[in-house]
Amino acid sequence: MKSKNEKAKRIQNIYSLTPLQEGMLFHHLSSPESSEYVLQDCYNVNAELDTGLIESALELLAMKHDVLRTAILYEKLKEPKQVVHRERKIEFIAIDLSSYSEDSQEEKISEIINSDLKRGFDLQKDTLVRFLYIKLNGKSKLLCTMHHIIVDGWCSGMITGGFISYYKALSKGTSVEEMKRSILQERVHSAEYVDYIKWMEKQDKKKARSYWKELLEDYNNVAEIKPLQKPEHTEEQMERIGVMLDENITEKLMDIVHKEQLTPNIIAETACGILLQQYTNEQDVTFGKIVSGRNADINGIESIVGLFVNTIPVRVQADKETTILELLRNQQEQSVNSSSYDYCSLADIQNDSNQGSDLIKILLAFENYHSGAEDNLNSEAAKDELDFIIEKAREQTNYDISFSSFYISGIFAFDIMYNPSVFRAEEIDLILARLVKVCEE
Repeated sequence: MKSKNEKAKRIQNIYSLTPLQEGMLFHHLSSPESSEYVLQDCYNVNAELDTGLIESALELLAMKHDVLRTAILYEKLKEPKQVVHRERKIEFIAIDLSSYSEDSQEEKISEIINSDLKRGFDLQKDTLVRFLYIKLNGKSKLLCTMHHIIVDGWCSGMITGGFISYYKALSKGTSVEEMKRSILQERVHSAEYVDYIKWMEKQDKKKARSYWKELLEDYNNVAEIKPLQKPEHTEEQMERIGVMLDENITEKLMDIVHKEQLTPNIIAETACGILLQQYTNEQDVTFGKIVSGRNADINGIESIVGLFVNTIPVRVQADKETTILELLRNQQEQSVNSSSYDYCSLADIQNDSNQGSDLIKILLAFENYHSGAEDNLNSEAAKDELDFIIEKAREQTNYDISFSSFYISGIFAFDIMYNPSVFRAEEIDLILARLVKVCEE
């Protein structure tokens, strides 16, 4: 049995959870069987991989990023803590399906991915990122599954991209020892997630709560999109449907953005606000917006792996006299003002509001990181015979319906992530069609 002293030596750091992490922990404990906040990325690889090199690349990845060695502890504690181990192997499983027929492989792959998703995570015991390698005939698949409590979408490309970079370097003969020395040198000059926790603890929470209380002071509505008809039972907890706007519509929207000196996300926010106004027959609505959280004054924050995102309210008010340009300008001004206080806990904001936990029923994320992560991986792949091409990326929140907006290669796109046990696909199609019409008008 190990002594307390020996256990302490194995721990690198202990620190508090961010407000959003506390919220995710709450939902995890409330619904332990749910796949909420489980992120899953699946890659197609045009070759069979060396499992020994995979394990070495994962060792380097864990050495590089503290959060990949983190456990969330909460039992028998006054408040939950995240504990960073000095050393912790990322879980890795290899499965050989090369002897299966092609049809059997597809069926088995689907079973493996679904089983991995349903397994979820024990936040106290499991590594909160795991890799699963599936060997096929001359090709393979790589599955990376993470819990959202330690990472955000911004990090997905850094984690998988880092793994791919390490694997390729090792396969070309670079030694593990040489790469470890390089990582140690990088870490001397780079910040870690704990620096963000310390920054958070120094922020003026009282001033932030005052700002949000004033913004929502006379807001008395609950803005939500209610399902019209109960769907048939399904075991799926999340589905996603998307639409791309016509190039001409996108061009007109971006003309407004440039002329009025707006940001593209303001277009998405305003469109979602108008959509909610139409569905609720209210001129004053509020929904939640995902913010990156990476505007904190920390050197190199854009390259730190961790959970930085937060959810803040967006209030959209308009009457019959309000023009679209006036509304866009109002939303831009609100966005700028809110960015100074976007570190505030959503739980605190809700507690200070008239609606409490009903304040936010709809979520919007403007995912400008999405294309960047894929571009980095694809550009790397283009230079190399070994290609890792993302097949699908899966995420899920605790909201029954969430919107995502992208501005990629001159095209606006919207996705709706929804719970198929609450909404039928036909209803989501109608919502998307209505959202496109809002953008057209």
